[in-house]
Amino acid sequence: MYLRTILLSLAIATGTVFSAGTALAQQAEAVQGGNYQQLGNWEVHYSAFPSTFLQPEVARANNLQRSNARGILNISVLDSSKTDKPGVRVAMSGYTLNTLGQRRDLSFKRVVDEPAIYYLAEVPHDQEDNLRFFITLRQGDTQHTLRFSHTFYRN
Repeated sequence: MYLRTILLSLAIATGTVFSAGTALAQQAEAVQGGNYQQLGNWEVHYSAFPSTFLQPEVARANNLQRSNARGILNISVLDSSKTDKPGVRVAMSGYTLNTLGQRRDLSFKRVVDEPAIYYLAEVPHDQEDNLRFFITLRQGDTQHTLRFSHTFYRN
């Protein structure tokens, strides 16, 4: 619950939605907008932000390292075929490519805060590092790939 509160506060401040599965997050999305892609029946919301945006106690509680050289990737998957758009448990893997084509694999942690389900990954980065993300989401025979880019800055 504490992580959701912090992430929703950050969402309102930055105009990004982290957990569109909750009523408050849906309201924030309606007002602020959000990054998401429709992949089949899945509405995939994503955000990348500096790890220093997290309060130290939140980072500790979720085993995340706060550093000006690390970002956090937050993804939530919603079932858009249902009216209430519940969170979806998926297997998630992925990697980033920097402008030189160097690859870094991502390791995701699932955080369940009913009704929301988040997938978090730490993202090491350099100053003004424009990273391309390639994330594979799987559930049974269903598989989709989320692709986007984000530039990280050291603060």
